[in-house]
Amino acid sequence: MENVSLKEVRYQQYNSSEIPLVSVATIAYNVGAFIEEAIESVLSQQTFFNVELIIGEDCSTDSTREIVLNYQKEYPNIIRVLAHEKNLGLTPNSVATQNACRGKYIALLDGDDYWTDVNKLQKQVTFLENNPDYSACAHQSYKIYDDGSSVPILFGEEIDKDYAIEDTITHRKFHTSALVYRRIYWVESGGIPATISSNERAIYPMLAIYGKIRYMKDNMCIYRLSGVGLSSRINYKELETDLAMLPWLKSIDRNFPVLKFRSFLHLCMFTYGAKIPFMPLAKHFFYFFVFSFSYFPKNMGDLKWGIRFFIRRVKC
Repeated sequence: MENVSLKEVRYQQYNSSEIPLVSVATIAYNVGAFIEEAIESVLSQQTFFNVELIIGEDCSTDSTREIVLNYQKEYPNIIRVLAHEKNLGLTPNSVATQNACRGKYIALLDGDDYWTDVNKLQKQVTFLENNPDYSACAHQSYKIYDDGSSVPILFGEEIDKDYAIEDTITHRKFHTSALVYRRIYWVESGGIPATISSNERAIYPMLAIYGKIRYMKDNMCIYRLSGVGLSSRINYKELETDLAMLPWLKSIDRNFPVLKFRSFLHLCMFTYGAKIPFMPLAKHFFYFFVFSFSYFPKNMGDLKWGIRFFIRRVKC
């Protein structure tokens, strides 16, 4: 970090051919109502280092493309838009956007979220620069509904923690837009499989294979439930594609707990989203039940919860 003072990203002067320390990867599809707030939260960051913003614009049908191209025109040395000629879909767009990043670190920011602390990137990158045994750094977020239907809810725990592989193959401990990680691990792993639906479920354990993930209790992000993200439309058929990440993770680490993670993925398939037909419901419950014994007797709590949910779904 050669700069001697903090400077707002929008005012940083550097040639676009220079390699920034941090690349922000943002995927955008029909987020015209929110994308400006996301971009401004990047430009407002105060850092000692240069930052680039890569936006994968996936052929939106609203004003998203116009907005991001206008920002690229205003900040050509900072913002680079991948204006796809056809709609790629969530995960292929995410893969393409992260592949285009050049920095030592990649920071993820969904197009309908935004950062609330102007020192967020500086805090996380400083930690990673000083702790080479950590693969990534994340933090607390607020979860909000864009229609104002509820008060903000804290997403994660309220203490600083280190997370390992076992922590990343269950329910999320932090939101995607809170993550900064070392790009070298994206390169070494080959990137997440483009056929899956749940990007973070692949990225988190992949990073944990390479090193610890530091979680900061500082709340520095808004996770917006806007009705345009994957969580608003997910169903069991889409979640079934997530099984493709298991052989990929096993290829990175032959000791990866594939059966335990598979049990959790099947749990998600019959508990997330809308009601599913009985046969796939029974199938995914069966696989969840069987594979949960890969971590017996620690599976008993998960089994109890899964059985209760299965019974509720059968009765519906």
